[in-house]
Amino acid sequence: MTFPSFRNRLIRTGPICVALAVCLGACNYTFAGGGGLPSHIETVYIPPIENRTTQFALTQEFTDRLLEAVRRNLGVQLAAEAEADATIVATLSRYSDTAMNFQGVEDVGAAVFQRRVSIVAEVQIIDRTRNEVIWNGAGVNGQGEYSPEDPAGEATGQEVALENLVQKIVDGAQSQW
Repeated sequence: MTFPSFRNRLIRTGPICVALAVCLGACNYTFAGGGGLPSHIETVYIPPIENRTTQFALTQEFTDRLLEAVRRNLGVQLAAEAEADATIVATLSRYSDTAMNFQGVEDVGAAVFQRRVSIVAEVQIIDRTRNEVIWNGAGVNGQGEYSPEDPAGEATGQEVALENLVQKIVDGAQSQW
């Protein structure tokens, strides 16, 4: 049994690989359907975010991230309330920062090695054209972990939690179509 040399295989299959690469490179693929909001929704209004947590500084950061993600990932433009095809109403409803990994230390209490920030939001996307709720995210939870030794501390956990929360909102909106 003899095996063809690498050079011989390359000579036989090389032109096929090059032709395939050229064909794939010339394809103009676009993703239509399955992502974003219904096709008749081109503009979205997001009213001021209500914040029922004790972390009032989260309101602006969450609002900024949500506005950017909706525009970028759902393929819509932001608009004034009177001109929007849909409205996204969001409320920050819960915030917690809990120890996740710790060890009891005699006469001291506990040594904490890892903490988790959890941010929960209630979100509704309302189709104003059809006057119906097209997505309801009750209790959407974003989590972010951090080390207590991290100089940024809880802010690191908040940043990751907000990123995860906004991504879950976008994923939820996209999953409906």
